Amino acid sequence: MNNNCVRLRAIPSGCIAQTDLELCSEEMPVPDDGQFLVKNLYASIDPTHRIWMSGKKAQYMDPVPIGDVMRAATVGVIVESKNDDWPVGKKARVVFVHGFGGIQEYFIGIPGATVLGFCKCEEDTEVEPTFELSFGGAIIGLTAWHGTNKIIEPEEGSIFVVSGGAGAVGSIAGQLAKLKGATVIGIAGGKEKCDYMKETLGFDYAIDYKSEDINAKLKEYAPDGINGYFDNVGGDATEAVLMNAANGLRIALCGSISEYNDEWAGIKNFNMILMRRVTVKGFICLDHFDELLEAQNELLKLKKEGKLQFREDIREGINNYVDTNTSLRYAPASASRGHHYWSWDSKRSGCTNYGRLPGRVNQSLNE
Repeated sequence: MNNNCVRLRAIPSGCIAQTDLELCSEEMPVPDDGQFLVKNLYASIDPTHRIWMSGKKAQYMDPVPIGDVMRAATVGVIVESKNDDWPVGKKARVVFVHGFGGIQEYFIGIPGATVLGFCKCEEDTEVEPTFELSFGGAIIGLTAWHGTNKIIEPEEGSIFVVSGGAGAVGSIAGQLAKLKGATVIGIAGGKEKCDYMKETLGFDYAIDYKSEDINAKLKEYAPDGINGYFDNVGGDATEAVLMNAANGLRIALCGSISEYNDEWAGIKNFNMILMRRVTVKGFICLDHFDELLEAQNELLKLKKEGKLQFREDIREGINNYVDTNTSLRYAPASASRGHHYWSWDSKRSGCTNYGRLPGRVNQSLNE
């Protein structure tokens, strides 16, 4: 039996090309003492993958070296173990784990390194195995939770703007701010995404950056200025927010998707940080793992109470990794998604993009 994996072969120039990665069939990895073999079930496809492929820009983690398996957060099941604390699933019970297994069918589980812990579904049967990759995971849930609650701290009557508001992180951040009593303005591209923000997520206003003037709309919706800004995008959206900032604006800087493929352009009105006494805090979920359990418990409670909306988009097949990744930035307006998964064999429509690996997964889950 071989292990299929995706290896990085070249640093992309602009959009990711099929030739930048290679689908390989290799020998199955064998665990050493204290390790275990994990069969991946889902991989999370995030905009940050594009950053990880670049060795030319400064970034918060080391880039993926040329020739290595593409990095990704995954959920999988232990199929072989040489570690008594991490057992193979017995009978109908499957031992789910989450960590950074990469875009491959199997990987070696090393506690605290490639594997972070057991999945929530092991203790709560109402929780889906994808929980740790979606609204309950560090990359999505913790990021939205920390940026909103710990950095911006929205209050009743405050004005909260989120760029990428229909996306995985932005959709949660906006909903959390709304629950705090803030007036929420979401920025996204396309009418359907804007309708989604208002009709499903409950945002007060939505701005379509493709057809509307962001600066003019912010002046209309926030005439007294913006108090909190959750930034996933950078670029024109951030410049418009700075031009409409209230004194003391707090910015949680989570991402800059508008510049992931291109050269850095920067913002032209940097001086507004001084003029409006703005606080800007860049943050990465990896720095706040100590808060993950608290964030998970709150987000899961809100989801079960019907106060948090979240959708998943599960794509099939390891060979579709490049197309799924590219769709995060260039999807049509009708593809209103929050987070992509890539899965090994089945599909669900929605907002979080996963990938799923090949087709024997359902059989193992039913044993």
